[in-house]
Order: sequence, then C-alpha cells, then structure tokens
Amino acid sequence: MDDFHFIRPLWLLLAFPALLIGYGLWRHQDRTAEWRQIIDQQLLEHLIVGESGRNRLRPIHLLLATWLICTIALAGPSWRLEPSPFADDEAGLIILLKVSESMLASDVQPTRLERAKHKISDLLELREGSSTGLIAYSGSAHLVMPLTRDDRIVSTMIEDLTPELMPVEGDALVEALHLAGKVLEKSGMPGSALVIADNVTSLQAQALLTADIKLPVQFLFLQPPDATVDSSLQSAASILEAPVIKLTVDPGDVERVANRAQTSIQSVAADDEGTRWLDAGYSLLPLLAFLMLMWSRRGWLVQ
Repeated sequence: MDDFHFIRPLWLLLAFPALLIGYGLWRHQDRTAEWRQIIDQQLLEHLIVGESGRNRLRPIHLLLATWLICTIALAGPSWRLEPSPFADDEAGLIILLKVSESMLASDVQPTRLERAKHKISDLLELREGSSTGLIAYSGSAHLVMPLTRDDRIVSTMIEDLTPELMPVEGDALVEALHLAGKVLEKSGMPGSALVIADNVTSLQAQALLTADIKLPVQFLFLQPPDATVDSSLQSAASILEAPVIKLTVDPGDVERVANRAQTSIQSVAADDEGTRWLDAGYSLLPLLAFLMLMWSRRGWLVQ
C-alpha cells in the first residue's frame, strides 16, 4: 500500500461541503436540539419518551455515506499498475521468415517454406486487426512489409517469397533481428519478433552473444514434429531467452505463438509508457448500488 494514492485527488474537495451539509441537516433533524439549550442534559434524558432522533439510522445518514463513497470513487483510489487497454491495439509482431534453399525440403509437406506460409496465414487470422510486419532473410535481411493492420497485403507478399528472390544464400539471423528492432523503434509501439526457420548456423548463434538484441523473440521450428531441435538454433534461443515452439499438424503451435506474443507485449508494457494506474473506484459501485436500494424502504424520504 506504499503506492496508494488518488488518481483524481481534486474530487476529494467535494467531501468538505458534504460533511458541512450533512452536519447541518443532522442538527436540523435532531428534535432535542432546542430542548438541550434550556434543560440540563442529565434531566433531559429522563424526560424524553422514545428515541432522541440521534440513536437510529436515518435517511440523512445514508445520504451522507453515499455522498462520501461517491467522492472517494470519483477521486480514483489506486495502488497498483496495469497495462494500458490500448497496448493490445498498438502491439506489433515482426515475422522473420527464413527463405533459403533448405526451406524447400519436403520432409514437411508440401515444403517447409510452404508450410511456413500456411502457418503465417493462420497466425494473421488469430491476430486479426493487430499490426504485423514481415522480414525475409537468407544471406541478407530485407523488409518485405512494415507494420500494418491489413492482413491481406501481408498474405499477398508472403506468397511471392522464394529463395530465388533472395540476393544471397545463407543465414543472416542477427541482421534480421536488428532490422526488426529498427522497424519497431521507428513505429513507436511495443512489440516482439517471431523467427520462422528450420535451423540457425553456429556462426549466427555465436554472433548473438554480442548482438545486443533487446526485443522479445520466439522461434517456430520448421521441421517435422518428431525432429530434434537444431543445436545451434537451441543455442540462439537460449542466448535470446526465447522459447522454441515446434511445428504441429494442428493450429496449436500458432496459438502458442500468438499467446506468447501477447504475454511478451504485456511485460514490455509494464516497464513502458503503456501502463496506467488501476482505478479501484469502480470496485465501490456495488456498495453504492446497495446503498441506493435502501431508498426503497418505507418512510425513507429526504425532504
């Protein structure tokens, strides 16, 4: 509770007139107030028949309590942070697709590359309305599509990617990750990267040790489901602290990718401008609703 504060503290000023008005009305409804001015208090207690007017709950007490609780709710009590509700809308995912000769292997039908394209289409459907970018890499990395919410454009660009279009054969994973970081930085939004590849060379894994990659990364391993994860790819994932998701015949792999991307974005938002103080004033609404129900009691009218 060291972080307890009010988001809109100026609303607390409404408590002062509430207390003054409440006290004034309370005094006005006290039927013994005038008698106490002329009769000794000890004697007055024995002369009063019934309740004095101060000892039971009256509508004015309920009105005062409701006013004060409303004031506190409007002031916005808060003590913990939450991700901004706009963080999801502004979150980006950069897909790094390896487009090399090895991706033409047919151990995954029809080929590793074609299966990767199908998985990307499934991922776009799951992330409908979210920003997605595409980078193709082999011996060099190239931005195919910057972050966009138009899934149709991304799908169209993916279909045309073949190893023949890449100027250099090889593995430029580090270059692709740096390019992804620049794209996200230029866009000004939080995000993460998804690497879809069948392997990583040992040289690239070693280069990652000094690459200073800061964005969250995950790998989708494009080989048969029963295949062992490439050791260099596993080393690269360990260096980046990135999960490796193996290919599945069902949409389970894509669903895990989407869920991990969302989790990464929320963790980034927690350390970023994408956070806000959780307004606990809304939790007082049920209590206010209960107090308002009291007005339906017979005889509970405030004149």
